[in-house]
Parts: sequence; structure tokens; C-alpha cells
Amino acid sequence: MVRPKDPEDVAASIQRSIEVSPKGSRRVRCHSLRALFGFQAWTTQRKEMVARLLEGHGIRAQPPVTEADLHDWIVLSLPVMPPPSGSKPDPRPSDDWFDHLMSVHLDSEREVEMYFASPLFHGLGYSVEHEAAGFRFDMWEGVSKRRVEADLVYFEGPAHNLDDGVPLVLVEAKAADQPPDAGTGQVKSYAYWVKPAYYVTTNGDVIVVYNYQGGAVPDVKVLDVKRSELRERFDELYGALNPAAAKAARQAKLDKLTG
Repeated sequence: MVRPKDPEDVAASIQRSIEVSPKGSRRVRCHSLRALFGFQAWTTQRKEMVARLLEGHGIRAQPPVTEADLHDWIVLSLPVMPPPSGSKPDPRPSDDWFDHLMSVHLDSEREVEMYFASPLFHGLGYSVEHEAAGFRFDMWEGVSKRRVEADLVYFEGPAHNLDDGVPLVLVEAKAADQPPDAGTGQVKSYAYWVKPAYYVTTNGDVIVVYNYQGGAVPDVKVLDVKRSELRERFDELYGALNPAAAKAARQAKLDKLTG
């Protein structure tokens, strides 16, 4: 008689397999993941249980187990995520600030950058000293080097370079008529060289925030906030992206890489 698999043991085994993987991740079909846990039927309750078990072992599934179809690929990884931040903006931006930011008319990429993204980050606790607009740096593709320009990079302090500066957040703005994820591929390629804690894409209507994992491990989308929700969800953005929280998140990844 075949003994039923212990789901907790299966999750622990997956965790160990990721830890020893040179890629720092595993890529499996959803139906293979189901088979690992010994299930024939793939009910909503079982999907939710597997999702909880994986999360309990620090495993991030992309896409989430509860959203994947049986033949979808799922990437399982152990990202370095900062602890929940209880920091609150003090003082919180005024009602007039929210009203203006949510009503300002935006068209071009430049307008989104100047009149939405930059004011938003100033509200999140960054000053002119932190902000590098049109930040230029070298990016290598094989043996070829090319000069590229990131829309906005927010540094810990006035050193706006990749030698002795500390980049915290990288921002890519797109025109208002572009989808919010239009700049994801571009900003992700930039992040590999800039090494921020987070990177952000925005078209002025939606703000999408990714926790950068260093290149080997898949990055993690942590927030997806509509401009119309900004007043209600501002504290979520602040908790992740304020300078102190972003610095701590970046340092946690550096500690793991060097430890």
C-alpha cells in the first residue's frame, strides 16, 4: 500500500531543491507540481493549501499556483524579501497634493515622468538630492558597450553614480497611451546594471513595483496601484519605497549574496 505523501515534507523537499539549484529557482509544469504533492484532483482548496505550504517555506510561485492552469509553467524561487514595514509617512501628503496628482493631465512619457512620477517620489520621502533624472550609464551586451539613459533613479544620497552611490529605486515612465507594463523589459535590463532595491514602471495611470532579486532569481511584483487608488493605498507604496525601507531591502539582498 502506497503511503500518502506528507504535503509539508514535499514543500520542504522543493525548498531544498531550489537552494541547491545553480539558477536559484525551479521551473515546473503545474500538473507536475500537483503530482509532486500526490494529488489526482486539483481542487481550489488543494491549490490554496499548496500555495500556503510554499509560502510557509519562503517559496514564491510565479504565476501563483491558484491562478495557473494545469499545463502552465510555474517558476518556484526563494526571493529575498524585506520584512513588512510598519513605517507611515509623517507628515502624510495633504489632500491638495493627492487631488493634484490624481487630476493632472498626462500625455507624453516626459509629462508622466515630470508631472507624476517625480512628484510621487517626492511625496514618498525623496528630495532633489536623491533624484537623478535622465541617469546615463554603460550597459554591456556581450562584448559591446552602449550608453543608455534611465528616466529616474533615486539614490540614498547625493552620489549619483554606480561606483560609490547607493541606488534605491529605478523608475521607467511610459506615455499615458501605453500599457502599464510596457517598460518592464527595458527597466528590468537596466536594473541588472544599476542594482536597485526596487524598479517601477508607470504610465501615469498605474504604478507597478518590482522587488529586484539580482538577475538569477525571478523578480517579484509587490505592488500594482492605480492612480485612482493613490489616496487609499499611498501607505502601501510608502511602506515599500520610502528611502529607509528601500535601503534596508537592498542591504538584505547584499547580505545574502555576500553571506
